[in-house]
Amino acid sequence: MKFGHVSMEDYPRVVEVFSENLANNKLVGSECGACQKKYFPPRSSCENLHSDMQDLEISGAATLKAFTIIHFAPDSMANKAPYVVAIGELSDNISVMAHLVGITTKPKIGMSIQLKVQKLDEKRYVYKYVPA
Repeated sequence: MKFGHVSMEDYPRVVEVFSENLANNKLVGSECGACQKKYFPPRSSCENLHSDMQDLEISGAATLKAFTIIHFAPDSMANKAPYVVAIGELSDNISVMAHLVGITTKPKIGMSIQLKVQKLDEKRYVYKYVPA
């Protein structure tokens, strides 16, 4: 299973499981069993170096906190420029950066957005924001 537009060949298990969840249209992060810190995408340990991580299915509902419009993109995204990269705060109190698609006007801070899974091809998936 591959993730994203440009994929590396050697995946740790947490990325394999994350990719499998995306393929099943599930947004699954992780939560530390010791300190309850939540993450998306998932991690194998938390920032406090605890390794008791548990799966956390998230709703994807978010509020737009910040964004930038990319005019000069890396090669893998050059044909999509200009495009919007957004930081949303999920209802699960997790900040996630992702491509914001499906808008025809300049985004507005505070607008409702939704994190969704997008299939790139038979083996690769990404997550993107869309207006809610």
